[in-house]
Amino acid sequence: MWSFLNPMFLWAAGAAIVPLVLHLMQRRRTVRLPFSTIRFLKMAQKRSANRIRMENFLLWLLRTLLLLAIAAAFAAPVLRTTQFRRLAGMAHRDVALVLDTSYSMRYETGQCRVWETVQDAAAAVLRGLQSGDRACVFLADEHPAALMEKPNADLALVERLIKDRQPNAGSSQLHEAVATACRALEDSKHREREVYILTDGQALPWKGFQNGADASGTNRTAAASLWDPSAIDRNVAFFALLAGPLAPENVWPFQVEIEPVLLLSNTTANVTAHLGRTGPGQSLAVSLLVDDVEVSRRTAVIDANGTRAVGFALPALAPGVHAARIETPADGLAVDDRFHFLIRVRQALPTLCVGSSEDAFFLRTALHPARQAEDGSAKRIDPSEVATIALREYSTVFLLNALPLPGQAMLALEDFVRGGGTLVVFPGDAASPANYADWTILPAKPDVVAERMQDDRVRQLRLVAGQDPLFAGFALPPGATPTLSIRRHLAWKQLEPEARAVVVAGNDLPFLASRYVGKGRVLLCSVSADRRWSTLPTTAFFLPLVHQIVQFGAGLAREPPYLWTSPSLLLSEVVPDAKESDRFLTPRGEDLPVRPVRKEARVLLEADDVDEPGAYLRLRGAGGKEPVFAVNLRREESNLEPVDAAALPALTGLRELRVTRESEQLQRAIDEHRRGRPLTEACFWIALVLAVAEVLLANRISRRRDAAAGTVHVEASGRVSGGAGG
Repeated sequence: MWSFLNPMFLWAAGAAIVPLVLHLMQRRRTVRLPFSTIRFLKMAQKRSANRIRMENFLLWLLRTLLLLAIAAAFAAPVLRTTQFRRLAGMAHRDVALVLDTSYSMRYETGQCRVWETVQDAAAAVLRGLQSGDRACVFLADEHPAALMEKPNADLALVERLIKDRQPNAGSSQLHEAVATACRALEDSKHREREVYILTDGQALPWKGFQNGADASGTNRTAAASLWDPSAIDRNVAFFALLAGPLAPENVWPFQVEIEPVLLLSNTTANVTAHLGRTGPGQSLAVSLLVDDVEVSRRTAVIDANGTRAVGFALPALAPGVHAARIETPADGLAVDDRFHFLIRVRQALPTLCVGSSEDAFFLRTALHPARQAEDGSAKRIDPSEVATIALREYSTVFLLNALPLPGQAMLALEDFVRGGGTLVVFPGDAASPANYADWTILPAKPDVVAERMQDDRVRQLRLVAGQDPLFAGFALPPGATPTLSIRRHLAWKQLEPEARAVVVAGNDLPFLASRYVGKGRVLLCSVSADRRWSTLPTTAFFLPLVHQIVQFGAGLAREPPYLWTSPSLLLSEVVPDAKESDRFLTPRGEDLPVRPVRKEARVLLEADDVDEPGAYLRLRGAGGKEPVFAVNLRREESNLEPVDAAALPALTGLRELRVTRESEQLQRAIDEHRRGRPLTEACFWIALVLAVAEVLLANRISRRRDAAAGTVHVEASGRVSGGAGG
């Protein structure tokens, strides 16, 4: 249906009568001349009369349409397509708002954040609805969430919910949220339906639509399989607002590496920070802070839309846990300018020997030949003390003829291994094969203590798994041959499914079996660590093997220097010695919600809403605080590479998707859709075409009449000739 934005100009359409008046005024008068015969003139008139009338009619029509087109252009006609649907009783409208809530929406442009621009645009959409219209809201997070699941007529409530919302700490998936919004409008087929996608213009959240736009494709990814544009009702109108800047700039640290893996007191280390950038190349200063004190600063040049690794020298630190971070200069997205991590420094090599002094003699001597580890680097305890020791302080625990152990001690050792520790079991005369039956983490269940015959005792050790990380960089002293005499050993029928033999004695005798359990590893040796069962402690193989195990355990037991934000965190895996009575604080100093959960017949602690970047603390006695883990935002969202707005209709498969860059453009697109398409420009183009056609036709007619007047000649005698000269 038609309407006019400036109907006052329609009076100008009356000028269309002017060409008619002019044509009537220009009609030639009939002149009577006496001729002897008019037979030839009547024949000429008969041949051209029809053509002349048609040409005059076309000329009048073109001039009339030209004036009408000019008048219509100034009256601003609008084609209201939605009025046809209103005639069918579909006057009300249901809209679905899809809001990008990733942390890139915190980008600041001038004095305003992109998120605030999106909130204002959503409010403008809601305020443009009429009484009886309804709205629902969906949040495009890593998984879509409904802020208002079903269309609701309380538009003020919907607006308040949007105003109270803030961006999350993760990334976003627009295709899942848009698909959910379309499903929410499936029951609104008798209403006008509109879907609004409000985001910042980043390319990342649109990647989920890839391969989904081609519904006929057979190799669609799992993510895109949720998006099928062919299933979308064509009567649903789609709008997209890309509220972010056209050329955003951002620098972010996304990874930190510390070398060496195990830090001891009074030793230096190296910290490598990896940086990324969106925007043109830039030179900037990067800082390393430890315990809120800047210890190093470097200048780095990062290429346009590239990455760069920056190294820092870490000075010697006191034993303990230190909170550290990498800082880059402030930019539009301040939330990712810091990367938090922990530095754990130990006083000495964290090794625990469980057994009597006699059983531990050779092993402790191998670890520290001079003083038998009097500095505490290889502490020894009796088996009865295992349950009272904080095993988390150690990376490797040796059981030296320590079985049998109480059930509580066994559980403590299992938790130690699952949390990332290395447990090495050396048998002895105190334990029988039955004492191994209750263990659930051993590589094998020994069933007999075998005695070797005199002529079958000498065996040569051989690595079965040379590529095993346990033996990375392993080398025997020059000229040493790993040969020993075995008098007694543990024997088992088969290994556990996840276990394997890493060292054998001869061709058929398992010597060292290994099994990964949780984050840690268990090693079971078939001979004791003293000379009762074999000559192992006196061979050249014993010392490098023990040191290799300790170094491997130190690296394996290393707690990760940082974690990623998460809605929930199994605290018992990150802090194995955590107790329900412990109190944990967020980086802002607020209490971290912690609750017990039961998993695999064990009671563990789980923390909720670990979504704030920074170092999390545990309160100790007398008000002391200890950093226990550091959390960072996942950095995929920091890449602000903009999307090509012109490619979005083809990318999404929504051919009628209206993409805008500003809120004002969005409102104009909404008005065009709801009120109609303005045809002013089309009217001016039509007027131009008509004017050109009128000029061409008028010139053609004029030239033809001039030519006819010059070719027809009437002589004095009344004779009509075809040429001027007769």
